Amino acid sequence: MKNLAAADVLNIWERGLNESLLHRSMIMLAAALPEFSPDEIAQFSIGKRDDYLMLLRERLFGASLVNTAVCPNCAELMEWESKVSDMRLPSGPTTAVHHTHTVKLDSYQLEFRLPNSADIASLGLTQARGSAVSGLLKRCVTAVTVDGDDIDVDQLPDHVVVALSERIEVLDPQAEIRIQLDCPHCQHNWHVLFDVASFLWTEIDNWAARLLRTVHALARAYCWSEEDILKLSPVRRQLYLGLIGS
Repeated sequence: MKNLAAADVLNIWERGLNESLLHRSMIMLAAALPEFSPDEIAQFSIGKRDDYLMLLRERLFGASLVNTAVCPNCAELMEWESKVSDMRLPSGPTTAVHHTHTVKLDSYQLEFRLPNSADIASLGLTQARGSAVSGLLKRCVTAVTVDGDDIDVDQLPDHVVVALSERIEVLDPQAEIRIQLDCPHCQHNWHVLFDVASFLWTEIDNWAARLLRTVHALARAYCWSEEDILKLSPVRRQLYLGLIGS
């Protein structure tokens, strides 16, 4: 994974401003993983993609994560700190993208691959949940047989679809990180999903806003170019910023 300079991260932010969260994820990883083509990144399983995003987050902002959530029972705002390592699987990301898996249930046998970002993008943003699941099945299930005879994916009964979903969760657990929370105010217990793409983009967005204000102040005070200011370390930028008006 490439070490990104301030100018690189600012370019990521600018390119992603008017994009969907899915495309922002692709932009972030394309900059951080030049050894992979954009098409290869789009074919990472969702868990593999998110694992790389966790690694990128640690490179950019450190190992500590400050999380917030609102209790659905009493609306109490909760804040807690965790580590990137708490959210990552020990195995880390792998490079295989087209591996086929098999699941057997009753007389059904399915061959499938794990869903990826290209699959999600193909569904669009306006499809209902039911049609989205159907679309994923058609893209990811490569063969279906019942008693040895080929059948169409649309003919799968609900309990087989559920078994397939559960198998995908086992094979790609990084794709859905759930955090158990207990409200200290009302003792309500529930789970929240940790979306690393949304979390990281929010941090980049806030970081970029602060950096642009810093560039503006230093450029006005010292007549330096943006390029020269971005080449300074964060510590030196802050030191020069503190000298303005002193």
